[in-house]
Amino acid sequence: MSALTRLVPFVRGGGSLFRGLRARAAGSGARHAGGGVHIEPRYRQFPQLTRSQVIKAEFFSATMWFWILWRFWHDSDAVLGHFPYPDPSQWTDEELGILPDDED
Repeated sequence: MSALTRLVPFVRGGGSLFRGLRARAAGSGARHAGGGVHIEPRYRQFPQLTRSQVIKAEFFSATMWFWILWRFWHDSDAVLGHFPYPDPSQWTDEELGILPDDED
């Protein structure tokens, strides 16, 4: 019984939460949105970027390429493979699936 009495405050709080959601669904809540479009659409025009956006884009782009090239320089086996590439001039016609010249 004591466990149920400990749950009473949570049940009361949950009930008031549901009443608040019902009131918002009815349309009595206040909206905190602007009113219009925050960024005006521009048909077939490049978006206007701020200086901060350009600097951040350049920084992250440079960091990305630095990381890619650094990892390729220090661990190129991850891209190129761990084994030596076979020499195609050493392959036989049979391995390549080429029929002998005398068969027509």
